Amino acid sequence: MKKRILAAVFAAAVASSGVFATGIGPQLNFDPVVTPGYVYSPNTWGLACSAKFDSMPIYWALSTGVSSYSYRRVETSSAGVKYDTYVNAPLFNVSATGDYWVQNPTINGIWKWYWGFGAAVSTSFGTTEPNFYLSAGPRAVVGMNWHFCDGFMELYTQGAVEPELEFVFGEDGTTNGVVRVPIYFPFNVGLRFWF
Repeated sequence: MKKRILAAVFAAAVASSGVFATGIGPQLNFDPVVTPGYVYSPNTWGLACSAKFDSMPIYWALSTGVSSYSYRRVETSSAGVKYDTYVNAPLFNVSATGDYWVQNPTINGIWKWYWGFGAAVSTSFGTTEPNFYLSAGPRAVVGMNWHFCDGFMELYTQGAVEPELEFVFGEDGTTNGVVRVPIYFPFNVGLRFWF
């Protein structure tokens, strides 16, 4: 009896693996950003874990990254005169994205392209300066993907546009404004393994 139950559970797991397949793998990120009104904005390099579950039509990525950010600080001299200096502060970033692919047509053979929409949320904090950044916004994504080894491996590259609303807490926010509207142009390359 136990063997029959074990065989039934194993058969159900094998049958459902095609229905609830998972694609997961590493992703390399480069996130240049332009912030209107600011001379210098951080370009973030990082790594992510990308995942897609067949039970949901969303492609997810959880990322970490590092960048260096220069911001204006107001100093006061010994004579009581205020003057501007610029602080070059390292930042550590954690972000999450979710994308819905509207189309994924074939170009030729295993080569496809896709486009879609999604959302992004990220937090950054200064590792040497007391600043915290929280931002979120929509994104539009376009990319290409290739499936190898009977669909087991998926290589992809993509670019996106992310206009975000950012809130800045700490010295940078007090001196330079709490609310900003950065526009990110992330570029990603990754490899997903499907099982």
